Amino acid sequence: MTRAVGYAGEREQFGRPIGRFQAIQQQLALAAAEVAAGGAAAESAARVVVRDGITAPTAELAVAAAKVRTGQAATEVARVAHQVHGAIGFTREHDLRLTTTRLWAWRDEDGTDGDWAQRIGDLTLAAGADGLWPLVTA
Repeated sequence: MTRAVGYAGEREQFGRPIGRFQAIQQQLALAAAEVAAGGAAAESAARVVVRDGITAPTAELAVAAAKVRTGQAATEVARVAHQVHGAIGFTREHDLRLTTTRLWAWRDEDGTDGDWAQRIGDLTLAAGADGLWPLVTA
């Protein structure tokens, strides 16, 4: 994210840095929001694990939700970074492609977003109508 912001300030098009164009600013703001949302989900899951223990259903739900949310954030931030960098981000000479491929590999380690979303659904169904609200708000 920092690299994309820096590049947007350096790369010029039509006589000014591309980071001064509203469309680029909006994309960078979207990426920043994704970073913040992913970080908040991870921090929340860590607090629940510390509070309830790793084997608690509340911890399992929090970790699954954080995994899905950070995976979504990783996808979106990589998309924005590559749009800001343009074709240069895919070349061998630029290390953005290395960062992105590692990010995508990390995102899918220990199960895909779909696998973890399925786990959230399973936990929700197992909690039942009376147990869902306490599970979510605990």
